[in-house]
This record gives sequence, C-alpha cells and structure tokens, in this order.
Amino acid sequence: MRPLSARNPRITRLAKLARRREERAEQRAFVVEGPLLAGVALDAGAPILDAYLDEAALDRPEIAAVAARLEEVVEPWVVPAGTLDRVGDAVTSQGLVAVCGRAEPVWPHPSATDLVLVLVDVADPGNAGTLVRSAVAAGAGTVVVAGGVDPTSPKVVRSSAGALFGVDVVVTDLGPVEVVDRLDASGYAVVATVVDGASPYDAVDLTGPVAVVVGNEAHGLPAAVAEVAQRAVSIPMAGPTESLNAAMAGTIVCFEVLRQRRAARPDRP
Repeated sequence: MRPLSARNPRITRLAKLARRREERAEQRAFVVEGPLLAGVALDAGAPILDAYLDEAALDRPEIAAVAARLEEVVEPWVVPAGTLDRVGDAVTSQGLVAVCGRAEPVWPHPSATDLVLVLVDVADPGNAGTLVRSAVAAGAGTVVVAGGVDPTSPKVVRSSAGALFGVDVVVTDLGPVEVVDRLDASGYAVVATVVDGASPYDAVDLTGPVAVVVGNEAHGLPAAVAEVAQRAVSIPMAGPTESLNAAMAGTIVCFEVLRQRRAARPDRP
C-alpha cells in the first residue's frame, strides 16, 4: 500500500470521475464505492484500475479483507482520514473506493443473449440500478440505455448492487425508435411496456429472443416507440393505483420472461 496526500492530483481526478458523466465516458472508467461492491467487482473479474483506502478504516475487518484481495490486482493508495468523504456523492464514504475500467460492449444479438432490457430516458438512478439488477437476475445479457441517467454514475452502481458487473451495458446515441428498429433487425421481438390499453403482460408469448423496453418514470414511452414495437404489454391492476413505478413494472415483465421460459423448458438452468 502507498500513502497519498489529500492534495494529490489523483484525488482531484477521482472526484471528477465520481461526479462527471463526461469524465467517465472519456476515461472509460467508473467509481465503485465500499468493500461490498469492490468485492463483487473482484468476484466478477472486473478490471480494477486503481483503489483508495481511508487510513482510519484500515483496521475494519471488511476493509482489510477486500484490501488484501485488491493488492493481488493493484497496489492501493492510502489517503488521510476523511479524504474519500469529499470524493463520492455519499455524505460519508465507506472507507474504500475502487476505479473500474469499462470494456466496449457489443450490440446484442440473439446468438449471445435472448433477453435484452432497453431503458428509454429513465431518469432516476435508483430506478435504473434496480432495473439492471432485475434484468440480470432474470437472465438478461445486455442492457441498452437510450437517453436518461448515466448507468455508470455512483448511485446507479450502488442501486444495481453490483449487477452492472454481470451484464453488457450499451449506451447509445440512437433515438428510441432507431433502437427498436435495430433490435428488430437483429432478431428480437421488441416488447414495449405501456400503462394501459395493451395486452396483459402474461398473455403474450415471451419465450423467444425478447427486448423489453421501459420508458421514463413521468412520461412513459414515446408513442412512436410503442407503435414500431412488435408487441406492447400492460400490467393489469385490481386496485385504484394508476400505474406502477418504472423499476417495478420492468421487473415484473422481465421475470414473466423468465417464468415462461422455465415453464416451456423446465430442464433449462
């Protein structure tokens, strides 16, 4: 481990990486906060580029355990107590910050993954992270992000609970209609999630290669997206609630995909 001054330019660069989307895009890297997520990153074989430890946290068992693993990959920096509190967006750091590199993801194809989640202008980091986590749990191999929150922001990374390390995340400049067209051309049945007026989500065949599209929390999907998608689904509700949270709705549909596939192929892992 190497000592590092709080005034070192590395700390300034680390803070920029945590707070600025353009910095993360330029460096092809993002920040992972805390020993739990750093451990998940190590388990997933994510490329760890750098690591920083709060000197006041070195004697904490969870920090010491992950620090020992990090030392097999990269020599961590030890910074003065409280330095990391000023780096991330959390009020108090967890005593450890790692920097992970981002591989350039490839556009999804059914031969590689038969479930894709598409986020169209999803704005809330908590929703985005939860959707990524749910998609990975349901078997998705790729998440396509068309507008909205940066999927590598610290809040999204935290709310995904490390699921970002187990999925390709494609951030595209294509408009949502173009995304649907490209996925359709690649061989996916594109399923748009809408509030009402569509087929019940559990009455549509989702056993083939599927791309589930979830829209903005306040405005939903643009009408043009639902029009070009092969299918549109809604979630019937018995109570007076007008609609579900975007993360909840996307989770329900993703797990309906998994349910149908398990029913169709009970021998499938």
